[in-house]
Amino acid sequence: MSNTILTDAGAVVISTTAIAQLAYKAVSECFGVVGMPAKNFAQFVRGESGNKGVEVKVKDNAINILVQIHVLYGTKISEVAKNVSEAVHYAVEQATGMTIDRLEIRITGIRVMD
Repeated sequence: MSNTILTDAGAVVISTTAIAQLAYKAVSECFGVVGMPAKNFAQFVRGESGNKGVEVKVKDNAINILVQIHVLYGTKISEVAKNVSEAVHYAVEQATGMTIDRLEIRITGIRVMD
């Protein structure tokens, strides 16, 4: 599903894949985030990064994003989640001009670094 923005010059269509890539880039740069799970086994085996750990749905111009992350052991999870939320909102809203209706952040793992 895509989102369409109407302008004087015509229509601009932003795909859910493009929105997911924006969110993935924002999340991957946040302190305390050490990974994001692959969507499926094939993506894991191929070593694809793409937009793994991010799902985007657009319905009636409302963006809903699910982000799944692994955090670094010893970091304050609430602060990591807050940073991820702010980064995703900023990246997606600045790039698309659309507002995120719902952002869900799931902590799916904690990684201990040596």
